[in-house]
Amino acid sequence: MKTFKCNCKDDQILFFESSHCIACQKTVGIDDEFSAVEPYEFDESTGLYYKQSAPQSHYKKCDNNAQYGACNGMVNMDSFIPKADSEEVLCFACKFNETIPDLSINEHIPLWTKMETAKRRALYTLKALGVPLNNLVQDPQSGLSFDFITDRSVIDHFATKLEGQDNVFTGHDCGHITINLAEADDVARSQTKLAMGERYRTLLGHFRHELGHYYFDQLIVGCPKKHALCKQYFGDDSLDYQLAIDAHYKNGAPANWHEHFISEYATMHPFEDWAETWAHYMHIIDTLETAKNFSITGSTTGNEFDIEDADELRLPQNSYYFYAQTSIDSLLDSWMEFSVILNSLNRSMGLADAYPFVLTQSVRTKLSFIHHAIHNRLNLMPELNAITTVDKD
Repeated sequence: MKTFKCNCKDDQILFFESSHCIACQKTVGIDDEFSAVEPYEFDESTGLYYKQSAPQSHYKKCDNNAQYGACNGMVNMDSFIPKADSEEVLCFACKFNETIPDLSINEHIPLWTKMETAKRRALYTLKALGVPLNNLVQDPQSGLSFDFITDRSVIDHFATKLEGQDNVFTGHDCGHITINLAEADDVARSQTKLAMGERYRTLLGHFRHELGHYYFDQLIVGCPKKHALCKQYFGDDSLDYQLAIDAHYKNGAPANWHEHFISEYATMHPFEDWAETWAHYMHIIDTLETAKNFSITGSTTGNEFDIEDADELRLPQNSYYFYAQTSIDSLLDSWMEFSVILNSLNRSMGLADAYPFVLTQSVRTKLSFIHHAIHNRLNLMPELNAITTVDKD
């Protein structure tokens, strides 16, 4: 993720999540182009905002920004045509929401804000990649939408079931993604992580995983040729999903899972293998763009950590991470080297490894498939003669 700059005399750095400049206190935010966080001037005569670079355009804070501080979205009011006087003024990211938590419960608000932060970061990467990204108003048939709800009480970190509330499961269903609000609670998420024996569980990871299911439908299912090729790399997804779930939780992952899969969860079913691999691809390109933004490079083969020579990551600057021309092999080579440095930095702070995963050749091949599917270049992937098998004993 790139950083941005305020136009004040301090040239203050702005982060993707920033809602104001900490130096000059000016309002900052991101508009519906969803490509940059920028400063906004306030016009007292109109009660609206404008950019110094384009004073003729008038902006208003997204309602979720103005009322709850849940986002930093800015809405161009010159192109906003309300259907009714009571219509909400929502930014690009908030228009994807179908259901938000019960905000009459004050404790839900900071957790919802965490959800929105993770969602916006996930959407930013998707928009930069140029994949289809429409809400239900734009595309009623195959648009994307979110539910942020819960079936448990926030008071005790979501331990107690709410009376009369149906169970809420994080998941994807035909473009509709549900994420349980409990995943935004650090205590509840950590307890689940320990109970499930997971090495990595984050709110952003949930978004990217579920979005992987959505983009499987968007990029693969509609094309028989792509779908057939995908099955060669990820396995036959026509296998009964419920039976696969039952078998996974009864027997666990195969002993040699790490040779062919990015995670134990990925072994459950080809759908989950795709979604887990998709999520890791998103993790990788976002983190590498962040490293490049700060000119953080390095080599694990020498004794010096070089923050000046940007050539060591061997990739073009900034948004080129999201371009089809970017070599997936160079990207993954860079990531394998940089993740060692990233993990070492975490260990220096007494923290667990930030990326406790190994990219075997099988996993690299699947990540390559994701890369080429996103950029509609699957013709570059060779057809396999047989699906890789895994020892189930």
